[in-house]
Amino acid sequence: MNSSHQPVSRSKLERFFADISSRIQLAQTTDLAHGPSRLPVDLRELERFFADVNKRVQLAERMQCQLDKLLATRFNVFQLFEPDENKLSDVLAGLLDPKGHHGQGDLFLRLLFVSLGLGSDAKIRTKDATVQREAPMRGIWKDHRRMDVFVNASVLLAIENKVDSPEQPDQVSDYLVYLELLCPCHPGQPIQNTLIYLTPDHRPPESLTHSEVENHKKGGRLHCWNYQDELSDWLKHCRRDCEAQKIRDFLSDFIAYIESDLKRESESNEEKEDNGDNE
Repeated sequence: MNSSHQPVSRSKLERFFADISSRIQLAQTTDLAHGPSRLPVDLRELERFFADVNKRVQLAERMQCQLDKLLATRFNVFQLFEPDENKLSDVLAGLLDPKGHHGQGDLFLRLLFVSLGLGSDAKIRTKDATVQREAPMRGIWKDHRRMDVFVNASVLLAIENKVDSPEQPDQVSDYLVYLELLCPCHPGQPIQNTLIYLTPDHRPPESLTHSEVENHKKGGRLHCWNYQDELSDWLKHCRRDCEAQKIRDFLSDFIAYIESDLKRESESNEEKEDNGDNE
């Protein structure tokens, strides 16, 4: 392989632009020394500075193009179809399904159970698990409700995915009641059905008070997960242990999408809320 095609490390890029940073520092120091009425550098120095920046940008673009011929570093399958909340739930259900096309069996589900603190015997609980999308709460009132992802193993797991939609009235509260009603009784083995409330910004469910949220979390019945933290950590563990390169690449794209697009969306929503509070 040609050496010019080797990936560029962060340290090399920092050294690459180091002298530009030093020039900016020098300009700031000169400005402080002579006061605001004087220019830190003359016009010719500014022209040389921006000409140098332009050359470096062009060089960086050429290097990036050479890199992308081999690694396609800017390609991300998730950015092609911009998944909405339902499609992201489809992705999660597909990864958790032991019979899914990823070919990894119950690996991803076992790793999720371990992340939830459900013990080292997670493989026993997951080998025959079934995964359902939009699962109804059968046999009780409010059976019109649909859980985004429902995993039926020797412990029951529901995932309520809230990317941009608000929680429906009493939604999480109803799910927790339903999961408690379905809790199996295993002598000598306390197993607690659980719900993951998944959001981009760690917001708690609105149908529960703060004390109720904390009580359910302490009892292992509720886990308030953030896309950028807990879910991303789980996906990284899945990528680490996955044997199929094709699936590892998919997981890498998913992680990158979460850390860029979903993070920006979360920050944008928080900024809108702050502006609303200040009005």
